[in-house]
Amino acid sequence: MIKRTFSLLLSGVILVSLLSGCYFLPDEEEVLEAPTVKASEVKYTTVEAKKKDIVKKLTNSGTVMSKSTSELSFEDQGGKIKKLYVKAGDMVSKGDIICELDVGDLDFEIKDKELKIQQAQLNVTITAEKGGSQSEVDNAQVTVDILKNELEALNREKNKSSLYATVGGTVSSVTEKSVGEDVSAGENIATIVDKNALYIPIEPSDLGRFKVGQAVTISYNRKDYKGEIFATPNSFPANSGITFEETKVYAQFSGNTPPNAIGNIADVTLVLDSRKNVLVVAKKLVKTVNGKRVVYVLNDKNEKEAREVEVGLETGSESEIVSGLKEGEKVIVR
Repeated sequence: MIKRTFSLLLSGVILVSLLSGCYFLPDEEEVLEAPTVKASEVKYTTVEAKKKDIVKKLTNSGTVMSKSTSELSFEDQGGKIKKLYVKAGDMVSKGDIICELDVGDLDFEIKDKELKIQQAQLNVTITAEKGGSQSEVDNAQVTVDILKNELEALNREKNKSSLYATVGGTVSSVTEKSVGEDVSAGENIATIVDKNALYIPIEPSDLGRFKVGQAVTISYNRKDYKGEIFATPNSFPANSGITFEETKVYAQFSGNTPPNAIGNIADVTLVLDSRKNVLVVAKKLVKTVNGKRVVYVLNDKNEKEAREVEVGLETGSESEIVSGLKEGEKVIVR
């Protein structure tokens, strides 16, 4: 009975609330308009258009090599190695001693012969001073001449026991034999790569850009050297000692050469075109819109403006602006 009375009472309260316009649901929130942002409030990152030099160039890398190598050996005789004066990688000049063979008592024989010559020469002087006949003086002089011939023969033998560099350059290899070991006549003792005949083969993607005689810059170990192109697929010199490849271009040093460069990597740079003191911007800032080249600048009203420009020389990263942009204007990066 009590439950029934409560249900009837609750139904009555709800009915009265509906009739009176009262609701238990929350009021609907007011919809606000989206905030407006003025163009002048947008923040842009810019760079100032400046003048500078611009250079269009091609750079390719290659291994430094030599047109000429000299293999050194004892041609007439072998013997035991007394001393090796160089090791692989050493720089040598023409005439530097490379290796010496053991000549036994030869040094003593040479010294003994020199003393005998002095003695024989003194005998010639004494014979003449004592009033000896011309025949006696001449006979004493013959003894001197014979001894001198014998000394020359000993010195020739001595010289054959020493090996000298025939060119200046880098020692690329040396015999593996040690002091005291025998070497034969004609056996290679050392190989020297001629430092005055260095070249770099490169394999550029655009072979047509290169011509014989063009000046290039050769960069090695952070230093630049003067160079030139001496061979292309259209012009390989004869009798150069090089086996040329049709996919490569060949550059050589035209002045000083770097030390210890053989076998290492160097860069060969060919300048294709250049401009001095011109207006330059980053190439990525020049856009193509409806077939026109434009850059975006921040104008006097601090607004983004598309500016049509004429582009001149372009490199892989920069563009010359011939017209449409002034020095000092702010170019929008983003």
